[in-house]
Amino acid sequence: MDKPIAAIELGSKKLKLVVGYEIDGQIYVLYTLTKPYGNAIEAGNFVDANKVSETISSIREFTDPSAKLRLNISDVLLCLPPYNLGIYQTRQVTTVVTEDSKISQLDIKNIYALIRNSAYPLNDKTLVDVVPESFTLDQGRIFARPPMSESSSTLTVSAKVQTLPKILVENYQNVLMSGGMVSRRNVISSLGAAELINSYDDMPKNYILVDIGSSVTTVSFIGNGALYGSTYFVWGGDNITERIIERFNINEADAEKYKIMYGIDYRQMNFKAPICTTEDDLGQVVHHYNDELNEIIKGELEIFVKELNEAIHNLVIQHDKSYANFPMLLVGGGAELNGLCQYIAPKVMSETVQVVKPKTLGARNATFFNCLGAILTYSKYPNLNDESHPRVGVLSRNQVK
Repeated sequence: MDKPIAAIELGSKKLKLVVGYEIDGQIYVLYTLTKPYGNAIEAGNFVDANKVSETISSIREFTDPSAKLRLNISDVLLCLPPYNLGIYQTRQVTTVVTEDSKISQLDIKNIYALIRNSAYPLNDKTLVDVVPESFTLDQGRIFARPPMSESSSTLTVSAKVQTLPKILVENYQNVLMSGGMVSRRNVISSLGAAELINSYDDMPKNYILVDIGSSVTTVSFIGNGALYGSTYFVWGGDNITERIIERFNINEADAEKYKIMYGIDYRQMNFKAPICTTEDDLGQVVHHYNDELNEIIKGELEIFVKELNEAIHNLVIQHDKSYANFPMLLVGGGAELNGLCQYIAPKVMSETVQVVKPKTLGARNATFFNCLGAILTYSKYPNLNDESHPRVGVLSRNQVK
């Protein structure tokens, strides 16, 4: 990509932004940003849409003196959560229209128009994206990418069509527009994550993808690197934080700090030092230790594992029960909890459980996983709506005075 692209994900409590571009299947990041707006989104429903729009508006044009960077963002890739995601297979054929019978951009537009038309009526769903699996030309020649300038009388495309509830997509787009931005392409967050994982070496092609957010966990089935289905349940890293707040009688910032610092601590110490000290209602000093924190976290993880196993069962029962044994890959901020893999591995059917973190320089925070994947997805697949490229209108690294 010759121009930087901005990708945005609207999480439950914060906005995530990645500005970058793709070269040879790798993402190069120019800038990343997270900006909180409080508990404004609950499982895809906007509790405070105005607050989210105000946050979007605040980053539309801004300057970062520390990075010597000016940004003017108008068009973005919008990561959408896979809530009630629908996926179905389609195969369409079109006649090549150019006089020399060479595949052109017009042929790609025509085949995508056929795919769009074949998706209707969708009733309460809307077409979000098309993920082509193969492009077939005369003599059975098969290509993974659009075979531009190749000679053929026909073009056949096999693709997966992704749909989401119409109201969900409209709500996200309206909030974005209210903030002064336009989504030139919507990308399902699970698809973006899968594409990013596919770009890494030594990653399985068949796996269960678990994205643990602050309040919602999404579970997706990936087969041969492709997204086949997704579900979700309301549980996230904040559930643990809330239990710590209640038990330790401390504020949210401290509870989050102790959760991140310790997680599940399996170390055997020769001495017992308190994690923190508080006072009870009678003014008595109370010491809180690792074993108490472990008990709190494990109690919440038992709820998580129960919900997770049920979600996996509901997901794979549509395909083959043996798929529940596929390796489990954990992404998202909640996946970075210390001791998480060790605790849940014996409690799920997956052969292995591992956390996958972004490898991109400048965006190694797990919270940017889906945005990075969106940029990679955009560079890999043609745009369903054939809109102009998402772009950052003005970007410079001039000295900021």
